[in-house]
Amino acid sequence: MQITAKAKFIKISPKKVKPLLKEIRNKPTNEVLDALRYSPHKAGQLVRKLIASAVANAYNNYNLDKDNLRIKSIVADAGPTYKRRWLRSRGSADLILKRTTNLQVVLEEVLPQAKTKTKAKSPAIKKEDDATKSDKSAENKEKSQPQSQEKTIDKKSQKSKLDVKKIFRRTTNK
Repeated sequence: MQITAKAKFIKISPKKVKPLLKEIRNKPTNEVLDALRYSPHKAGQLVRKLIASAVANAYNNYNLDKDNLRIKSIVADAGPTYKRRWLRSRGSADLILKRTTNLQVVLEEVLPQAKTKTKAKSPAIKKEDDATKSDKSAENKEKSQPQSQEKTIDKKSQKSKLDVKKIFRRTTNK
């Protein structure tokens, strides 16, 4: 079941709200409400009120459990733009655009997943798994040692080449 809530004509630009909405899509409502409770942004408080309203709608109108709700989609669209004038010098004026936002959230109910029991391995299989793991770890250790020695030799030879170049430059510059 899908539950929707809308907030129209909010006095904030959609550009300021959209980055916040990317983070909260497809998350449980409990986590989102807790995270937005202490948000320092105006957009965070507005979105929190909208989601809380949608959760209340689901609880009161459809008797859904608050813990099983998830945000399916949340959208911030541009609303009407209020146009104001700002008087400037020499009788001219600038146009000020006061943008508004229409928010819409859609919640859906997610049923809690039943815990599945995994079959325990027999003791014979466990012993084989342990033996193969120890063999693999020994092989990995052997492989890693020669490679590290080669790297150190290469670094030393590179340093010696650089030192020769520096010495050569010093003698020729004098």
